Amino acid sequence: MDFKNQIELELYFADHFDTILFPVLADLYFRQDDLRRAKKVCEIGLKHHENDSAGLFILAQVEKKEGNLKEAEKLFERVLLFARDHLQAAEALCEIQTVLGRATNRLLKSWKHVLELDPKHETAQSFIKKVEGENEKQKPKSVTKSKV
Repeated sequence: MDFKNQIELELYFADHFDTILFPVLADLYFRQDDLRRAKKVCEIGLKHHENDSAGLFILAQVEKKEGNLKEAEKLFERVLLFARDHLQAAEALCEIQTVLGRATNRLLKSWKHVLELDPKHETAQSFIKKVEGENEKQKPKSVTKSKV
């Protein structure tokens, strides 16, 4: 099967809703900006393979592009639950959590995960350095009593 042949994929999917190849077709639709079809293919495929990280990722991208950030956040978190090393999902999660104004500790945890996956990630390094630097400034300095 030619995975770049949309017609061939559509025909196969129509006969095999339970195929593990559903993210390939959904991704083709997503790249064509056909969000309705991409979402529908993901929803059908995820009924058969509910923990498929590729399908969850594409669905999360669709939700994000449609402006459903809270739903996209949940989906990106699910992607990372089943594919902990998915760098794109980790980065997208951080971006969405920032836009949604999530707590600094939550953002810090997410950015640290990105840094685990990509130790040279500049945005993650910058965010972590900034937050941990601010935390150091806010900590009260312990007073030591000197014996005279």
